[in-house]
Amino acid sequence: MSHGRVTQGQSIYLDHAAATPLAAEVEAAMIAARREAFANPSSQHAAGRAARKLLEDARERILETFGGRGTGGRRDRLVFTSGASEANHLAITGMAHALGAVGTVCHSRRDHASVLHAATAVGRRGWRIAELPLDATGRIDPRPLAAALAAACPAGPVILAVTTACGQTGVIEDVDGLRLPAGDAFVHVDATQSAAFMPVGFAASSAATLALAPHKFGGPRGIGALLVRAGVPLEPVLAGTQEHGLRGGTEAVSLAVGFARAVEVAAADREAAARRVASLRDRLERELLAAARGAGIAAVPIGADGSRCPHISTIAFQGLDRQALAMAADLSGVCVATGTACASGSSEPAPALTAMGLPGGVVRGAVRLSVGRTTTDADVTLAVERLAAVLGRLRDTVPGQRREG
Repeated sequence: MSHGRVTQGQSIYLDHAAATPLAAEVEAAMIAARREAFANPSSQHAAGRAARKLLEDARERILETFGGRGTGGRRDRLVFTSGASEANHLAITGMAHALGAVGTVCHSRRDHASVLHAATAVGRRGWRIAELPLDATGRIDPRPLAAALAAACPAGPVILAVTTACGQTGVIEDVDGLRLPAGDAFVHVDATQSAAFMPVGFAASSAATLALAPHKFGGPRGIGALLVRAGVPLEPVLAGTQEHGLRGGTEAVSLAVGFARAVEVAAADREAAARRVASLRDRLERELLAAARGAGIAAVPIGADGSRCPHISTIAFQGLDRQALAMAADLSGVCVATGTACASGSSEPAPALTAMGLPGGVVRGAVRLSVGRTTTDADVTLAVERLAAVLGRLRDTVPGQRREG
């Protein structure tokens, strides 16, 4: 973690919700693993066994850190995937296929696009799809949820997809507070955005499956994981002998080792890091709102009245176009986002914002800024300075707003 100065020409990265820099400790662990465990971990010779040992050690460390049961008669499983998108897809389609009956998948627009794509996939197999409305805070509205579950359960099994921290707003969902009916109801949790700063206790939770990806907390890209509770039925999307028979393909041992190290580094000072990051986020938000007022632009932080993940701030600059603002920020040397990275090529607004029933002007002007462990006070200072200048230049594009003199 650095608190050093930044130079005027240096780019300020405020998109940690999309991806974070690779931590030095993680990179070192991966380099060592590539040197020591280059062989195929399915091979039976000594080199293959060495690779297998590192792979299984990484699996156990990750499972233990996230509160899974790694020992005993009813052990939870951890399946390595290519990322959280694949983990979401494996969870929803894998459970639906394994349950062997037509049921209902419930999701909301605060979920990642991969969850929606998975729901659509099982819908093609005859499953019903129920989109749950969000309340004004950006959380799942419990009343329609209760009605949807009551209607669905007599007709077959239910898979409820829940996202702990919304990648579009940072708003936190009370996953265990969502009441499920007795019977064949399974909760899939996407904890990708929250795992960096919020503890995950898988065994004690209501989750049947849980998706993760380490590139959100200093780990490598190209790997993710699905935690699967003991006894939960799951069929592979890509069959093979690897990964408990749930995902075919030669495992990337060095990525798994980097994943495990990133998990341990993040867990070691999670509470302190969350406090520091939240302080930076709050300062950034406060000073940008003041800069907007100074430019005569109405601005509002989305979800700030409730509980948010500490690193995300989505601010609506009313009257401005979010894409024009993000482009102008980029040209000034500040990296921000108009939504989740996987939807960055879309011109559509963030789905969660529209589902919250926010006014069109708020949705059209909303950009996401996200800080991280490597963000410094100096980064925030310079980012505010640059973005304030951007807002000053863009104010003339606001209808009815003209610069005097």
